[in-house]
Amino acid sequence: MASQSAVEETRRCLDNIEQFDSLVNAYIVVIAESALKEAEAIDQAREKGISSGVLNGLPISVKDCIDVAGIPCTNGSSFFADYVPEEDALIVQRLRNAGAVILGKTNLHEFAYGSTTQNPHYGSTRNPWDLDRIPSGSSGGAGASVAAQMCVGAVGSDTGGSVRTPAAINGVTGLRPSMGSIPMTGSFTRICPTIDTVGPLGESVEIVARMFAAMAGYDDKDLYSVNKEQPEFLDILDRSIEGCRIGLPRKFFLENLEEGVGSAVEAGAHKLAELGAEIVEVELKDAEHAQQSVMPMVWADAYEYHRDRAENSPEGFGRDVLDRILLGREVSGRDYAAALRTREMWNRTVDRILEQVDVILTPTAPITAPSIEESGDMLSTTHHLTRFTYLFSWSGLPGLSVPCGFTEAGMPIGMLLNGRPWEETLLFQIGSRYQNDTDWHKRTPSLLSASVE
Repeated sequence: MASQSAVEETRRCLDNIEQFDSLVNAYIVVIAESALKEAEAIDQAREKGISSGVLNGLPISVKDCIDVAGIPCTNGSSFFADYVPEEDALIVQRLRNAGAVILGKTNLHEFAYGSTTQNPHYGSTRNPWDLDRIPSGSSGGAGASVAAQMCVGAVGSDTGGSVRTPAAINGVTGLRPSMGSIPMTGSFTRICPTIDTVGPLGESVEIVARMFAAMAGYDDKDLYSVNKEQPEFLDILDRSIEGCRIGLPRKFFLENLEEGVGSAVEAGAHKLAELGAEIVEVELKDAEHAQQSVMPMVWADAYEYHRDRAENSPEGFGRDVLDRILLGREVSGRDYAAALRTREMWNRTVDRILEQVDVILTPTAPITAPSIEESGDMLSTTHHLTRFTYLFSWSGLPGLSVPCGFTEAGMPIGMLLNGRPWEETLLFQIGSRYQNDTDWHKRTPSLLSASVE
């Protein structure tokens, strides 16, 4: 964690917003004045010897589907352009209590229902590593805001990969937590309730771990919240991973990848072996069929939630999101039941592998950031980017994406550590040990260095 003052860190991030956000469009709203007041209060408390919490003045952005009191929460949609919540979402309250400084609300794919963050209402977000490419989504603004150093940590949401793929595509770290570990109270992410969650992104595993420590905890108002106490883990992030068994599935997961992705992930596995882990080759049978077979659940749930808007005011949606919502219109109860059965069979497959190994290691995405021009077909792009992440969403597993290399074109690659439910601690330990021995997460887009010259 940075030793400089909260005000200095906040000013640095705000300066970067002023310099770069006209190019990146990561933010929908920036609240500079209140952020500086929060930072000043934290510094004043420090001077009096009062602890500011595990986040210690960390500047954080919040995806614009999560309530921040007194600030519009648009959900990336025209339908909610005038919605201003009176209270912070519970996780925002917890972040503030832990010493976070809230900088503003980040851009997203409309209603968090797409993986390109090409938003017709608030403008498209661009990838800081190459402004002609997308930042993935739906938390594209969150990922881009961290990569462009317009914050140090960010809050996103994840149904099928919306924290993990933006983390990988933007060269930052991101966690999809165990289902039910972080409450959704005050979050508008409503796609498929059994797999919707929120999660942190940050410049490093340590920052993500600290954010998770602040955000996690039971809330009775959230039907999907689980009353299970998290162990203390921040003091043991550097613990040895000697003897940890990491499963590496080659079939499907290391096939049909963009050049450079597979070799970077295998090099990441080799580095973990050097650090004491045991790499075990495993096979997740029928992985190639599981994503599409279970998708009718998502389509039906999303359509049910948006049905009135989609049927009565379709013109209010972007065309791509409306088309995706309408996929659920024809899903029958029989289709939904079949998808549930397929999901249970797939989850049993994953459970059996996690009896043999502690963690499953895969690429986060099979490709790096596609160009804006190539991403016109949102459904196809989303399906491809989430080819691996959706599979572990079905199982409710925690997944930590960490940067593990770059392509020859200079685009970041992420590897995904998938653990057993409620074993985020082990993921943090593996990721932290890896980042202590590599510098992929410390590299920054040329956009930032060019501004210094």
